[in-house]
Amino acid sequence: MNKPKLMMLSDSCTTCTGYSNQTMNILNRLKGFEKHEQAHNYVGQDIQPGLTFKDGTKLDFWLHGTGTKPYSQDLLVPRIRELGIDIFGILLDSFMTYPWLLNLDFAPAKTFFYFPTDGENAMPQGCDSILRKVHYPICMSKFGQEQVKREYNINVDHIPHGVDSKQFFPLKKEDKKKLKENTTAYILSNNSMIPIKGALENKFVIGVVARNQGRKMLDRTFKAMSLIKPLIPEAVLYMHTDPSDSAGVHNIQQLIKDYHLENRVFFSGMNFYKGFEHKQMNSVYSVMDLFFLSTSGEGFGIPIIEAMSAGIPVVATDYTTTKELVTDNECGIAIKLNTTILGNWNVERGVMDIQDASDVIVKLYQDKKLLKKYSKNGRKAVLKIYDWPVVMKLWQNKFKQMLED
Repeated sequence: MNKPKLMMLSDSCTTCTGYSNQTMNILNRLKGFEKHEQAHNYVGQDIQPGLTFKDGTKLDFWLHGTGTKPYSQDLLVPRIRELGIDIFGILLDSFMTYPWLLNLDFAPAKTFFYFPTDGENAMPQGCDSILRKVHYPICMSKFGQEQVKREYNINVDHIPHGVDSKQFFPLKKEDKKKLKENTTAYILSNNSMIPIKGALENKFVIGVVARNQGRKMLDRTFKAMSLIKPLIPEAVLYMHTDPSDSAGVHNIQQLIKDYHLENRVFFSGMNFYKGFEHKQMNSVYSVMDLFFLSTSGEGFGIPIIEAMSAGIPVVATDYTTTKELVTDNECGIAIKLNTTILGNWNVERGVMDIQDASDVIVKLYQDKKLLKKYSKNGRKAVLKIYDWPVVMKLWQNKFKQMLED
């Protein structure tokens, strides 16, 4: 008997993004289907299942190259019909598909859109029509599910993003100490990355995993750190961020100078175009004493659940998904807002209060019992809600429903 065929449009699994991470895991872990990814940012020949990365990660699905138009829009319908796809899904921001998706006919495939919403007022303007276009709109957050019902009276399913609890796990106290002693961290000087082994030894490490995008508001990370600096002499920022990112919005080297944070900011050494091997990432989180995200809004927040899985307490802006991920799971503290601003597509953005961020981090530094409590609670929540075996049961059942409807 032939297997049903499923295809997803998303970021190529050969790139280092949250969407590529989730797409790869869903397709790799899905059972009982012939699986395909239409990768909108991969240019090249089709690659059959079996492609293996350096760290041993293998792709158990077909990878298809893009066409001449953005987001493979010129290839989707012909490829769906050529391959006989039964279920076609999209994991992208909704504005990336608006309005061109409204003019395409994907029949006879069943369609789903796995979407984020990262402002508390509404989705990107006009994009609710995308949810009405597909058979099954599925939101990655409870926050978004409730927002779409409230603002547009659209019923959508909720399936959270997943994390591999075997890849991201807490270290014992002595192992964490050794990791800090042996980790090579980098300082930025004259646009060069200078490696220093053991730079994190005996430090209180405030960790950041985020690209230098406007939405992440990393300028406020440095502003908060300037307040923390005199209060916690051994505090350092450790950033899994490429300060030379060609799409970066802030001059990070200048911010370090402006806020007198020389020798207080260290980098993991990652490149935005390459990233780290999947198996290296647990060490990135494990040198942290807490995870700090000055975001203006998250559609979900994969680094948050990765930190939780590694047993790292979380401090993040009290906006969009922070409540369901952090405060509801009692694994960290939400930072108060200073104000909100209206961003692109008329989406409201939350601006983190830097004084409250400093106060919260100092509080956690002084309260080791609270840090330990948040560490345990985060790991517990991941095993219950966000671990891939749990999340994949939801996807398997949803795809079964799509075939039967």
